[in-house]
Amino acid sequence: MVGRLIPFPRIAASPDDGAAAARRALAIAIGERAGRAAELSLEEPEVLLQVSALVRALLHTDAARGHDEASFFYTSLQEMTGRVGLFDEHEYFLGEFALSAGIACRQLSLREEAKLWFDRAESGYRHTVNAVADLSRLAYQRLALRMEERQLDAVLELAPSLVRGFARLGMREDEIKARFLEGLALMESDRLEESVAEFTHIVELARAAGSERLVAEAYGNLTHVYGLMGDPENAIRCSQAAVLVLERLNDRFALAKVRWGLANLLRKLGQIDAAIQAYRVAQRGFAEIGMRADVAALNLVVADLQIETGDESSALQSVLAALPVLDELQMIPEGMAAFALLQESIRHQHVNRQALRELHGYFDEAAR
Repeated sequence: MVGRLIPFPRIAASPDDGAAAARRALAIAIGERAGRAAELSLEEPEVLLQVSALVRALLHTDAARGHDEASFFYTSLQEMTGRVGLFDEHEYFLGEFALSAGIACRQLSLREEAKLWFDRAESGYRHTVNAVADLSRLAYQRLALRMEERQLDAVLELAPSLVRGFARLGMREDEIKARFLEGLALMESDRLEESVAEFTHIVELARAAGSERLVAEAYGNLTHVYGLMGDPENAIRCSQAAVLVLERLNDRFALAKVRWGLANLLRKLGQIDAAIQAYRVAQRGFAEIGMRADVAALNLVVADLQIETGDESSALQSVLAALPVLDELQMIPEGMAAFALLQESIRHQHVNRQALRELHGYFDEAAR
């Protein structure tokens, strides 16, 4: 978190006390908290600071729960009759919990909900003394959302400015994260050599900043790019470097992405059966953290490979599992024509492979 320009009043006896109180608050089931409000210590900034950090950590392991927790604390703060702290703490924490809820929605592909939460975060941050830094973090999340909507030209145009803004503010890790967006946009624009150069530079910057997680995530993205390039030696090297750290950090979201990259490599090398198995492993990882859109997208990729092996019956089942989820989450604005053709073919117990390939082309290189 960016340092506050005005320190929080030290209501809790120590940071350790705040952390313990935060853990106790999160240990109470959400449905039971209404009658135990006093135990939540929502009036204590030190406790809220620790709660916010714990909720943010959940986004790496359980986005659905992270969303529920962030939403709960945002609503609770809104409904409080008193205020938090002496300065801008109440507005700041409204912004923090709204931002966390929005990130969770983005990860869960609930994009319209994410936009609403980001608007709520802006409403809170605009009333804080550290507004420039907080709004810059929000701008990063909004640009990440545009990346997921495949607005690649916009990301390539805006990401460098965001990088410079974070650099001016001394927000080193945020600066590095903004570089990720540019690297991803380069990858999805098929500018693979440039993407490799960007992520290799990010590894160096993240190491210098002492951020293991960002180093591992950069290696994870390099796994994807090398996989798309059909470079097994470098893809495996990068995946091993990423997995070692991500398993220790229990970052299940990033681990699933690395496994997706390895599956891409196997597909590129023509190892169809191994690729299907690898995609299924990545799917299970996404399913465990509630990322239904990624599970559905991988079903389309797997269906294409199942047709390749002559197993059209299994391909049909994979497509049937994917289409309702993609429709519900409104994940196919660019591919509506292909989506309609695929739906029509499924009604006739057949998979239109051209439509399938056009549709899964929107997803199978995604590396969020």
